[in-house]
Amino acid sequence: MSNRGEVKWQPFNAVVPASEVLQELKEKRNQQKLSILSEDDKENLEQNIQKAYHTKEKIQIIYFWKNQFYRKLGIIDHFNFQNKQIYFDDHTSLYFEQITKISFLN
Repeated sequence: MSNRGEVKWQPFNAVVPASEVLQELKEKRNQQKLSILSEDDKENLEQNIQKAYHTKEKIQIIYFWKNQFYRKLGIIDHFNFQNKQIYFDDHTSLYFEQITKISFLN
């Protein structure tokens, strides 16, 4: 079922300022909020990061970036507790504060 509100305003997309405003409203509507993790949750995440690193198990990480949640699958290559950064075997990295959940994949 289509959203009538969006269909109703499509003819105004020809007007540049109106299309920019509509795009901005869509982006704001799709934004998600990052929940604040407790100290216990942060400690649990750090322990799971260390475990995943030492066992070289494949993990799934849910992380928050630019008002959206994303999923990352991979194996931790190394981590830096001073920078609070994790490096993966595919040469990507994430900061600890972006991570909201870690799951081990068997």
